[in-house]
Amino acid sequence: MNKYFRIDKVSRKKLYWIFQACGWLAMLFYELINYIGLGFFTIPDFLSLMGLTVIAMLFTHLYRYIINHSNFNGQAYIFQFFWMLVSWVVMSVIIPLTGTFLFYFINHKVKLSFFNLNFFMNVINWSRYLAVWLLMYHISKFLYYKSKADLRQLHTVLELQTAQLEILRLQLNPHFLFNALNSIRSLIITDGDQARNATTLLSQLLRHTLNYERQSFITLQQESEIVRDYLALEKIRFEERLEYCVDVDPDLFEVTVPPSILLTLAENAIKHGINKLVKGGSIVVEVKRMKDHVFIMVTNSGKITVNEDKGRQGIGISNLNKRLKLFYPSHPELILQQMKDDRVAASIQLPITHSN
Repeated sequence: MNKYFRIDKVSRKKLYWIFQACGWLAMLFYELINYIGLGFFTIPDFLSLMGLTVIAMLFTHLYRYIINHSNFNGQAYIFQFFWMLVSWVVMSVIIPLTGTFLFYFINHKVKLSFFNLNFFMNVINWSRYLAVWLLMYHISKFLYYKSKADLRQLHTVLELQTAQLEILRLQLNPHFLFNALNSIRSLIITDGDQARNATTLLSQLLRHTLNYERQSFITLQQESEIVRDYLALEKIRFEERLEYCVDVDPDLFEVTVPPSILLTLAENAIKHGINKLVKGGSIVVEVKRMKDHVFIMVTNSGKITVNEDKGRQGIGISNLNKRLKLFYPSHPELILQQMKDDRVAASIQLPITHSN
C-alpha cells in the first residue's frame, strides 16, 4: 500500500510539472503571436516575456507549495474561496510589477512607471491567465481528494461486509453445533452404536464446515454432501419420524454458492417442521436449473406459524438472507410458502456461478 502511494505521488508530481510547463509555454507562444501580429515585437519584449513566464511559474508553484504544506483543505469553504480570491489579486499585481522591473533591467532606456493605463492592462491580462490556472489547479485538487474519499469509502464498505460475513459465520456455526450435539446426546445412553455412528457423521460435518466455511463460495456438490451428512445425523435421532431426500442435478455440481445454504434450510425445516410434529414427516431438498439461475427448494412437513409468516424464522434464515445480500448485487431473498398438503416450501433463485 505504501509503495502504491509513493508511486502515485511521483506520477502526480510529474504530471503537475508537465502541465505547469506546457500551460505557461502555451501562454508564452500565444503572447508572442499577439506581439508579432500587433507589430510590437522586439528583442527586449521577447526577453521580458520569457522572464515573466518563468516568474509566473515560480509564483504559481509557490502558491501550490503553500497549499500542500498547510491545512488549506481542512478549512471552511468560505475561507478557501477568500484565500483564492486574495491570491489571485495579489499575483495579478505582483507579476506585472515584477515584469516592469525586469523590462527596465533589460532596457534601461525605458522609464519606470507604475499604476498607469499600460500597467493596469497588464494586470488585467495576467489576471485572466492566473484565473484559468487557479481554476484548473483547484478543480484537479478537488477531483483528486474526491477520488481518494471514494476509494476510502469503498474500502470501508468492503471491510464492513467482510466483518459482517465473519460475524454471520460465527453465529451460524454454534447454531449448527448445538443441534448436532443435542442429537448425539439423546443417543449416548439408549443406543451406543447409533451414538458412535452419529459421532462419525458429526466429525464429517465438522470437517466440511471447518474447511468450507472459510471460503466465500463452495460447489453445490460439496454443499449437498454437507446436507446429506446432517440429515443422516438427524435421521438417527428421529428414526422413523424423519424421511428425507436430497436431489441435486449432477450438471450443477460445479456451480458455486455461498456455504451452508442447503444446511441452513435443512436445519430450519427440522427445527420449525419435523421437530414440532408428533408423527414426524419428510424433508425434500431439490436443486435444479431454471434458465440462467439455480433454483433451490426445501420442502418439509408442517405449517407456517404466525411468527414465521412475519419473517421471524430464526437466526439461521435471517443470517442466510443477510449473507445473500452481501454476495449478490441482485439481493435474492428466501421465499417461504405454505403448500396445500400441509407442507412448507422454502425456495430461492441464485445466479449461476462456477468455480475457477
